[in-house]
Amino acid sequence: MSHIQSPYTELPDNCKSAADRMVQALAEEDKYADLNERCKKQLTELEDTLSRELKERVALVAYRV
Repeated sequence: MSHIQSPYTELPDNCKSAADRMVQALAEEDKYADLNERCKKQLTELEDTLSRELKERVALVAYRV
């Protein structure tokens, strides 16, 4: 996302620039972990176990931090 636009708020240029940098930093943080097949299988097995115990579907996500 290279630019933030809002139909509700007009930001001064210095705020727009700061907001753009924050959006870019947050987007970089929101990347999935690169799991190997064994780890993906373990994650899926844990999802299945939790789903059975909770009696509802559960999805787990691995993010790189």
